[in-house]
Amino acid sequence: MKAFGFAAILISVGMMAACTVTSGDGDTSGDGGSGASGSTTTSSATTGEGGSGGTGGGEGGGGTGGANVCAEETGDECMDCCVTEHSAEAEALGKLQYWFCGCAAEAPCAADCDTTDATSDVCGDEAINPDVENSACDICIAQAAEECYIAAEAACADADDCKALMTCGDACQ
Repeated sequence: MKAFGFAAILISVGMMAACTVTSGDGDTSGDGGSGASGSTTTSSATTGEGGSGGTGGGEGGGGTGGANVCAEETGDECMDCCVTEHSAEAEALGKLQYWFCGCAAEAPCAADCDTTDATSDVCGDEAINPDVENSACDICIAQAAEECYIAAEAACADADDCKALMTCGDACQ
């Protein structure tokens, strides 16, 4: 896990959920590159002759589009790339962070985030809503203990709508 690796990035992503990135439908650079491992298969062949004219190609192929692109980056640039390539998953992780840090029963920021005022209740009655104006919750979440971020990242790694982001982040160095 990359505890806190996504934390600073995702606090702002969670608060800017209305500004989602619309790119990230896959890499079209034809890089072939570093051969990040992945268990998914693609419709293109990675061995044999023919192919569609890449130059140099690389061994490995078969990785997911975003992971190959981001694995070429390092540190924060790699994490930023993962968030860009997997924006929907980044939003899901942001909501998980709000849940584990601010809305769960024993969350360190529950007093600030789970309010009775609908205009500031990040936790909502039916779903997490990080788009409401609640600066006390935002500040608390940004300063929350590492344990709630680790719990959010673990939940993300197990969730179908989030795990691609964690797989990408695991390839970052």
